[in-house]
Amino acid sequence: MWSTRLLVLGLVRWLGPVHGYLVRRELDSWRLPGVSEIGAGSIYHALKRLALDGSIEVVDTESVDARPARTTYRVTAKGETEFQRTLREKLWEVSASEDPFHTAWTFAQVLSPAENTAMLRQRAETLYGRVELVTQVLAATTSDFKEANGEAFVPAHARAMMKRQADLWAVDAEWCEQTAERIESGDLELGPDLDAEQAGYWREAIKSDRFVEQVASWREGIGK
Repeated sequence: MWSTRLLVLGLVRWLGPVHGYLVRRELDSWRLPGVSEIGAGSIYHALKRLALDGSIEVVDTESVDARPARTTYRVTAKGETEFQRTLREKLWEVSASEDPFHTAWTFAQVLSPAENTAMLRQRAETLYGRVELVTQVLAATTSDFKEANGEAFVPAHARAMMKRQADLWAVDAEWCEQTAERIESGDLELGPDLDAEQAGYWREAIKSDRFVEQVASWREGIGK
């Protein structure tokens, strides 16, 4: 994935010369609750690919005591060019998030109102829990680096991103609570699962030229 490649390349650029173990430890410290971790295998695979591509180069390989040998890397001129290009490309890009909830909610009417409200409230509780954990991390860390508090240092821009994620989770949780209340009050009727007759009407609607034109219009508006 481009994200793993960029993270590994960026850390070798920042910390180099550095070996994979330290890159892995640093990436582990960046993981937020509810966000998938980057496995050790993916990190070392990215290092090998970057080295093969000439984006980073081996500085040294050493073995301490009986431990496996560790290879130290640093970024090359080619790697610096790739890093700068990818960084700007991804920062300027606005893409859709891949939240599985968004996809599954398409079929929410398959569940009963009671199950939907229970699911939404459970999701809200989980999200609020993540917000609390991030809030605690921010309170226990600092953006002012000193040797004495090096382990508690989190750069200001990283803290801002953590706050952004916590805010997004809070908005999502609030939506879940409000939607659950709307279902219970009858303001939001999800309706029963489709039957064969309804599915037939839907198929015919999809075949129409008007449907195709409407979808094209929506996509054009979103893409602006």
